[in-house]
Parts: sequence; structure tokens; C-alpha cells
Amino acid sequence: MNKIDSNETNTNLFEICKPTGILAKGLYSGRKAIFLFLWLILYIDGLIWTMGLWNPKNTAGTVNIAIYMITQMACGTFILLVYWNRNKYIECFNHFESSAKINTLCPSVARYLKKNRFIITIVLSLAFAAYFGANCMHLHAILGNESNVYKRISIFGFRLIGLTGYFACICFFIETCLYIQSCFLQVETQIQILSDSNNALRLDDIRQVRRFYCIAIETTEKINSLSMPFIAFYFMLSFVESHMAFIYSIANPTGYNITICITELCTFSLAIYHMIYINHLATRIYEQVYSFSFKTDSLVVSKEIQMFLNRIALANVGLTFLDIFVITPTCSTSLAMISLTIALATPTLASYIKS
Repeated sequence: MNKIDSNETNTNLFEICKPTGILAKGLYSGRKAIFLFLWLILYIDGLIWTMGLWNPKNTAGTVNIAIYMITQMACGTFILLVYWNRNKYIECFNHFESSAKINTLCPSVARYLKKNRFIITIVLSLAFAAYFGANCMHLHAILGNESNVYKRISIFGFRLIGLTGYFACICFFIETCLYIQSCFLQVETQIQILSDSNNALRLDDIRQVRRFYCIAIETTEKINSLSMPFIAFYFMLSFVESHMAFIYSIANPTGYNITICITELCTFSLAIYHMIYINHLATRIYEQVYSFSFKTDSLVVSKEIQMFLNRIALANVGLTFLDIFVITPTCSTSLAMISLTIALATPTLASYIKS
């Protein structure tokens, strides 16, 4: 089987594919202080939100506060789980490289990572800036009626620090999705090299790429198992949170509510996209593998190709929601239908919030 020209890139495989960010640095270095700090600020922020439950302005406000409280507590718990399972995470991030034994990284994978990390940085930075600006507007609006100004400013400061912890969790999770995507992109590249080759297909060639594919699946399953609690909580809470923000912006279209709504939807969409794209990458190679059938007359090779096609056709590779269903592109259709239903009910819900 042809190999990628080592002169095209001197980057060691998956050194740049492994997650980056403050949580990832804490994971690799084993520094307990990073995990303790992030866990502490998230739980303190969650407790601050809990204080709002004692004096809610309305039922809808109580729901909103409860969602923020649970979200911060869930992120704090996720950080503890990452620390407790840090050796398993590190093993996952080394699994494909050590098992597949491919010593070079495809340049297209490096470009893909660079482009997506730039997009992630821009989106999350703008989201943080939007949250900061919206909360500054809210703080300015209520300070005139607030007797204890220093208390309100202190709460504002803690919430911003807690927001940093929240974005650190989201960034680590999305980076984890990017790592899985890199595994499948590397498999896809190896398949493309084999497809473009003028040499006759050999049984070992097909077995090798099928083995790469299986290793990528194993990596996905390992990470899915470790991240399952976070996926479940984030999937549910962010979906409810983003739609609540949408309803609030309709019921009371202030600059604060509209900014929060757009920010919530963008952040949720970014994370869901990278979760869904894993399944897309795992299934889109079907046509390429199918084309191998026309390049061989060997019955043994054809059977190996068919086994590979049968595995891809299962389309059950990807992150899961509590192992109940795989998060696939079809999920986006289901989410769109639910969102449409909520949108149709928004006038009624908005009138309820106003009341």
C-alpha cells in the first residue's frame, strides 16, 4: 500500500490533533490545581445561581435560574470526572496512533484542524464577549435600584469567572470531538490513497484500512464511554436553555435577551455540529470503499470489501445519548422538527412569560 510522502509533513501523528486548552493542559501535566480551580469556580457559580431560587420574579425566571445552576454544577462534575479518569483520557488520545502505527499526519487533516480551531476560537470568543456585554448592560440597568452595589458587582465578577470555566469545558469537549474526527479523516486519506493507486488491490491493503477504521471506532467508543454523562446533560440542558432564551427574546425583545438568545444558539449549534460530524465522517467513505469492488476480480478480496461495507452500512458509529441512540445527521432533522414545534408554540409561551 502506498504511503504518504513523509516530506509533505514532518508533524508527528496526532500531536496537533490532541485536545488543546486549559483543561487539556491540566490533563497532560496532571496539575490538580487547574482541575480544583475550575471545579471550585463552577460550583461557586452554581451556588450563586441557587440563591436566585429563593427570590424568583416569576415561574419562568425560576426555570431559567435552575437551568443555569444545573449546567454549572454539571460542568463542575465533568471536570472532576476528567481528573479521575485522566489516565483513561490520555490512553484514548494515544490509542489510534499506537494501534494504527501510521507515522505521518495527512496535510489535509492538519489544515482541517487549523480551520476548525480558528472557527471554534472565534465563535467561543464572540460568545464570551456577548455574555460579558449583555451582563454589563443588565448590571448597569439594575445598579440604580440596588442597595448593595458591592454585592451585585461581586456576583457579577464570580459569574464571569464561572462563565470562563463553562467555556473551558465546552472547548475541551469540542476538541475531543475534533480528535475523533481526525482519526476518521486519516482513515479516509488512507482509503483515498488506495483508491487512487494504479496497483492491483491486495487482500492486505483492504484489511489494513479496515483495521484503521475499526481502531477509529474503538477510539470513539472509549471517548463516548468517558464523556457520556456530560453529553447527556449538555444535550438536554443546552437544548432547553437555547429555546428558553429564544422564547424570552420573543416575549421581551430587549438587547440583553436577544444577545443571550443568539449566543446560546451559536454555542449549542457549534457543539452539536461537531458531535454529528463524527457519524458523518464514519459513513461517508462508503462510496469510496464500494468503488474497490470494480478494481478486483479476486473473490477473497471482494469478500473482504463486502465485510468492510457491511460495517460502514451499520451507521452506528459516533457519540451517543446514554447509549440509547447515536447522535447522527438525522438528529439535526429531529431537533429541527422539535424547534419548529416550539417556535409555533412561542406566542403562547411568550404570553405566559409576560403574565
